[in-house]
Amino acid sequence: MYVLVALALAALALGVEAFLRAEDFAPKEEILSPSVLDIFVSEEDSLYPPPDTNRFEGRPETVFVYLSVEDLPSVEDMEARAERAGSGSLFSLIFGRGDEIELLDEQEDHLRKSENGATGVVKFALKTESGEPMPPGDYTVDIYGPGGEGAVAARKSFEIEG
Repeated sequence: MYVLVALALAALALGVEAFLRAEDFAPKEEILSPSVLDIFVSEEDSLYPPPDTNRFEGRPETVFVYLSVEDLPSVEDMEARAERAGSGSLFSLIFGRGDEIELLDEQEDHLRKSENGATGVVKFALKTESGEPMPPGDYTVDIYGPGGEGAVAARKSFEIEG
């Protein structure tokens, strides 16, 4: 009996926490480096940034993150990390493992290099390791660099609805 009560309380706490997290989330972007002009997310794979999307109504297979830069000291040391705050049923929050998310450098950067640094577009791809569509949730992508400084250069938050 005590085990069932403990499980019920844990499930209730998880449900309340997930509800409060969803209520607090608002898609946004932060530009923290003078070399970064803008950051976009889209499910379109394009040479140049398509219109920015803050909320995906379906579950895209891949979300592309575009970074518009000017006089970027070094592209090689840039790194991107993604974090997801899941949403879904209480059952899936308790028992579901979920897909692992990976963020890949697309190596299709369109940059023009000069003595002041690189100018153009850097692109990353966000997808699941299994190849399934992206799970619903609130996502935050942090771009670190430039030049290996280790500080966040840009941050973009967006939502994928289930």
